[in-house]
Amino acid sequence: MSQLRTNAILDASGGNTATINGIPLRQGVLDPENRIINGAFDFWQRGTSTTADAYIADRWSNSRLGGTVTASRQSFALGDTFGSNSPTFFWRQDVSGQSATSHYARAATPIEGVRSYAGQTITVLGWARRSSGSGNMAIGLEQTFGTGGSPSTFVAVGAQVVTLTTSWAAFAVTFTVPSISGKTLGTNNNDSLLVTAWTSAGSDYNSRFATTLGLQTIGVDLWGVHIKVGTHTTAATDLYKQPELGPELARCQRYYEKSYNVDVAPGTNTSIGATVFAGSSDSASISYCTIYYAVQKRTVPSLVGYRTTGTINVWDFTRSGLNSTATVGAAAPFPGAKSGVLSLIVGATFVPVAIYGHWVADAEL
Repeated sequence: MSQLRTNAILDASGGNTATINGIPLRQGVLDPENRIINGAFDFWQRGTSTTADAYIADRWSNSRLGGTVTASRQSFALGDTFGSNSPTFFWRQDVSGQSATSHYARAATPIEGVRSYAGQTITVLGWARRSSGSGNMAIGLEQTFGTGGSPSTFVAVGAQVVTLTTSWAAFAVTFTVPSISGKTLGTNNNDSLLVTAWTSAGSDYNSRFATTLGLQTIGVDLWGVHIKVGTHTTAATDLYKQPELGPELARCQRYYEKSYNVDVAPGTNTSIGATVFAGSSDSASISYCTIYYAVQKRTVPSLVGYRTTGTINVWDFTRSGLNSTATVGAAAPFPGAKSGVLSLIVGATFVPVAIYGHWVADAEL
């Protein structure tokens, strides 16, 4: 087999049009090493701030216990750059009031499948700074084997402390990911490799750290989190290209999709993007609306309906001389990863009508 060894492939036109088998040679499109999704924090389909232990930026959760921990979307100034990147948003986590040994705060993103990088050396890279308070952060990994049945206990790969200042600076943390030979997966198909950025940690979590972090009052900003296979220094961040928006949104929608516009949080009072369904009821005054997803989901998602005014589990319906509401539930007959079904209980037998509302499909790990 022929081999080609070179340090660089340059586009003859000086642009970004060089391809291999029609695939553009641009890291934002073709970057098989990096399995972190939305590490540039462009997408926040659920909203822009939360104090809950919950997802907020797509694929990133505000993982926390105790005190007040707020994750929020922040904006770069126009003209701010990291290498050749001109980013839009970044992640901020503010931590205060933690005091117990069980308290912690971290940003966390699961990479689907615990097989990811198993047995390999990888480097987690990105940019970070301290926006308030004092202290540092720690980058860690956790192999989780899922739920259901009798899965193996999770394996923490010692989190390493990254020194922060009040200015943006690149970081690079290298790990040897353990083999998963001999391990047992859960039966629910939700195993993962969890990437974490700890901002506070009580002593209950000391065993998860190569060097302990401790409880902190701090604000930490993150951007451009990604993975490269092998051992790398911060100089490798110069090669990072933030993903193109279209392909990256589709990667996010494998786990979470909605009828609302991408920058509108579920429950907002808006009819823009609402699904309109024309149908009629059966004898029990129930109609079924099939939702076809733009991207096939990781698994059968939970499906929730919203009225255009924002009320959960309600849609509107209209027919000649009557406007009312229908109770909405996710239901059989045919839920799946490509499409889902909402049951619409109207309360009275009706002839063909227009039924409309919003929906959210959640297939997160």
